[in-house]
Order: sequence, then C-alpha cells, then structure tokens
Amino acid sequence: MIDVKIKLLALDMDGTVLLDDHKSISERTRQAIYRAAAENILVVPSSGRIYSVLPEAVTALPCVNYAVTSNGAVVYHLKTQKVVYSNYLSRVQANTLLKNLPAGLWAEIWYHGKIYLEAEKWQQRSAYALNPFHVNVLEEIGCPVNRFADFLAGMQDEIEKINLPLIPPEQKQNVWKVLSACPDFSLVDTGCGIEVMRSGTSKLDGVRGLCHYFHQKKINISMENVLALGDSENDMEILQQCGLGVAMGNAVPAVQKIAKAVTLANTADGAALAIEKYALS
Repeated sequence: MIDVKIKLLALDMDGTVLLDDHKSISERTRQAIYRAAAENILVVPSSGRIYSVLPEAVTALPCVNYAVTSNGAVVYHLKTQKVVYSNYLSRVQANTLLKNLPAGLWAEIWYHGKIYLEAEKWQQRSAYALNPFHVNVLEEIGCPVNRFADFLAGMQDEIEKINLPLIPPEQKQNVWKVLSACPDFSLVDTGCGIEVMRSGTSKLDGVRGLCHYFHQKKINISMENVLALGDSENDMEILQQCGLGVAMGNAVPAVQKIAKAVTLANTADGAALAIEKYALS
C-alpha cells in the first residue's frame, strides 16, 4: 500500500473513467466514485475536453462539483458554471499562431464552450480524415466562422486552446518545432495532431489552481493529497507530480513508465480498482 492521504481524485475521462463508447462508465466505477465521496474525497473530472461536452455520466453524479477542462485551461464549479481558475490564450497569441500555420491545415479555436472553425474547412470536412468521435463533437458544438482574423477581433482574451487535430505527418515535425520555440505556448502531442494552450497550462496546473481555490476557502488540499488517473500524454505531468499518479492498463507505454502504479484497462474497471485500492479506507 502506498502511504498517501488522498483527498482529491483527478480523473481523466476518455480512455480512463469512460468506456470505449466515450460516454458511459461501469457500475463498479460509479460505486467507487460514490464511496470516495462518502469518505469526503473530492471527485474531479480532469479532461482535455471542453466544458460543454464533458460526459453526463460523470458530471450528473451529485458528488461531482468541479471539473478541470481543456487540459487545465479552465476549471469550473459545475453546479454554478463559475470559473474558479483559468489560464487563457489571448487573441493576439491565437492570431499570431493561426497566421503562421501551413496553408490548408485544419485548425479550431476552443472558446466559451464552443469550437470555432473556418466555414470553408467545415464545408470540405469530408476531405479530412478526422476522428469520427471528434466529428460528432463538432456537429454538436462546432461553430463555423468566415475568417479567424475577423472572428478574433470581437472575442475576449479567453481562448482555451487552439486545436490542430490532424496534421500531415510530413508537416507535423516542423509545426511542432515552430510552436515549441515560442515561449507563449504549451503543447500536447495527440498523435495525429497538436493541442496548443497558453504557456504553463496543463492538467497539473489546473488541479493546482483548484487546490489554491480550496485554500482560499480554508479547505486544506495540496498536490500530495491528489490521486490522478490517466492514459495519455496530456496526463503525464500530473501523474508525475501528484501524490499518487496511476496509469491505466491501456495507457501508452510512456505514460505507464512514469506513473507510480499501473491499474487495469478502462474496459476492465481499472479506474474503479485504483480508487478502491489507493483511495478508499
């Protein structure tokens, strides 16, 4: 048994708590979450997803009150939709980034619960080999605009991230090189693409921001009291620096290598097992 007092569960969603349909959780996982809440452990979804498409199977649970979204760019109190922590990109940063991308690259602006993309790209979406799940998300909350430059001019400086979900392999290395050379940005490699947030943004940063918010309310939770579960590269930082980072059995090898423990796969109740083993009395 690893001797860490767990007060907060930072739970990745896709590939971790959720089953492979990207929307449901197992009964054992649901019961493990309820049991954690009964022991006064806070349960916090920690996701790359934007707020508006967080899975209802988790957010509808009465014991789930906060969520870390967009890879840590925004942390919400779910019941009031109040932002309790944020680390946004500015319009200037976003415009500079978008103007310097290769022509024809699929790009999205994640902003205020919506995903904005240029209308011309959306009309030609059949020519892009986008992930079907992502296409479904775009059909739900996607908002075509004529030109990014014009759209950005009317926005607030509250851009959660720029998503580049599909970069041709022959271009990706150079795009990464250019973006990583800019100190304004934090990057996540998603395999087929790159997600771009403001420098310092990560799930770790989002959970730290939430802990700071709790401290202001005289609730004593620090990162050493956090059990984090995840499966992807955007989980690596928090898995390394929280009290107990647990990788899923289906996690990529790099994530399993840096985690303090490895549980079973998301389809084999791995999240529930980790909560039961490491968080519950």
